[in-house]
Amino acid sequence: MKAKEPFIGITCDVQMPSGRSKAHELLCDYRYPEAVKMAGGFPVLLPIARRPDVIRRYLEEVDGLIIVGGDDVDPRLYGERPRRGTGMVFRPRLRFECDLYRGARSRQLPILGVCYGMQLLNVLEGGSLYQDIRRDAGARRNHRNRRQPLTRIRIDRDSRLARVLGTQGATVHCEHHQAVRDVAPGFRPVAFSTEGIVEAIEGRSREILAVQWHPERTLTSKVSHRLFRWFVRLCSR
Repeated sequence: MKAKEPFIGITCDVQMPSGRSKAHELLCDYRYPEAVKMAGGFPVLLPIARRPDVIRRYLEEVDGLIIVGGDDVDPRLYGERPRRGTGMVFRPRLRFECDLYRGARSRQLPILGVCYGMQLLNVLEGGSLYQDIRRDAGARRNHRNRRQPLTRIRIDRDSRLARVLGTQGATVHCEHHQAVRDVAPGFRPVAFSTEGIVEAIEGRSREILAVQWHPERTLTSKVSHRLFRWFVRLCSR
């Protein structure tokens, strides 16, 4: 009998009203569900919800959770005031994903954070961020360069991530202007840019992994496929 594909919950970004439109629109880069399908999972988009019973039902039905990229985490969550250039994520989305993450954590569901998802995870676990890498961390590379988003990262050889990807170095699609500063207690940095910017963190438990780059944007790469395949297999257990 063929095993059922695990249900992978994927959060959505929000497009603010423009022109005559007064409605917010939920968005999801099609490459997220495509990556899950290619890895053998069944993607399920999770609309923003406020009611605890709805969030609880989401978590009862999915086998794993992906928190996708987006705007900036509110710095007040880690004790700072927003500085110039910080564009905070849609507030209802932030509240929803905070509750969703905590619920998934308590249920020990596998969680994969991507870009903003990694930053949110780190903050909720007690870490902090650089609000602007170039200004606050002295990074020379423009991490928001859309014309040249590919960058080289180094991966700790004794990390779970290195075992998952089968390599200690990779070229990834990296587009962000914030990054992890203080790594949350119980987590450790396991991948770095050439300038030492943290590009991945993992928890002590094997259920949680987060990457600063966008693996969904390089679906044909072995690194991206191995990451999503590992996550889907983890969710199927």
